[in-house]
Amino acid sequence: MRVIRPILPALAVALGLVCPAIAADQAVRQHGDDKAALRHGDDEAACFLLHEIGVGDTARGPATACDRRLTPASTFKIPHALAALDAGVLDGAKTRFAWDQRPLAVESWRHDHTLETAMRYSVVWYFQRVAERMGLEREEAYLKRFDYGNALTGGALTSFWLGGELAISPLEQMVFLRRFFGGSLPVRPEATVTVQAILVQPPGIVFNSRGEHPFDAPWPAGTTLRAKTGSATDRTGSEVRWLVGQARRGGRSWIFVTCVTGGPDLPADAAIALAARRLREEKVL
Repeated sequence: MRVIRPILPALAVALGLVCPAIAADQAVRQHGDDKAALRHGDDEAACFLLHEIGVGDTARGPATACDRRLTPASTFKIPHALAALDAGVLDGAKTRFAWDQRPLAVESWRHDHTLETAMRYSVVWYFQRVAERMGLEREEAYLKRFDYGNALTGGALTSFWLGGELAISPLEQMVFLRRFFGGSLPVRPEATVTVQAILVQPPGIVFNSRGEHPFDAPWPAGTTLRAKTGSATDRTGSEVRWLVGQARRGGRSWIFVTCVTGGPDLPADAAIALAARRLREEKVL
């Protein structure tokens, strides 16, 4: 990939998409449109961002959705868990909530869950109970503390991150994740360590509510992947698919953000497929 206009980070700062401290050392390298990611309809768009810690540039491409704020869907479980652990609403990865036996379409949700398993299987009801324990005022305070997207709830305590008022762009996701994996968010260190630990995926696999998905296996020896999926319908009516996280191998660390949007026929694994392809092309996996 080639380095393109160094003014892009400055533009992102001006738009409020990237904080100056991060943008100052960040060049942006861009791919052309990825036809495989966009082939399902003219209204579809995608973004892939990859930043190697200590290197100082960010691979970007396709770039058709990187600036657009969208529902975070279940990628919000990362800051949600951090806030709940920091506030003392949850006391660790083994904090268990009992399933109330209500009918649920997703089989993996029809069980008692801990924070660890609720993150792995993206259990919506678990995090809705977290929200009820947090309360709206505290939820909004942490959104502002984290500078997370537009930091809005619209007063919808148990759904603001699921196609609700809360919205974040892939560029803003990258800023948040760099702070999270860098340990610089304003939370207790124990909260950061716990959430990073429960995001670790088994070798060659990414988990979500539908179970495990092959992810460009086999990985290079010594690779650790921390990742979270997200899937929802945005307030605009677009389907949104996310995969965000970190890959580590040896002394190297990469943070990535993948987002694909489109119509009702958008595949559930669109972001997973795009991330696997890009990470392979960049020789991360």
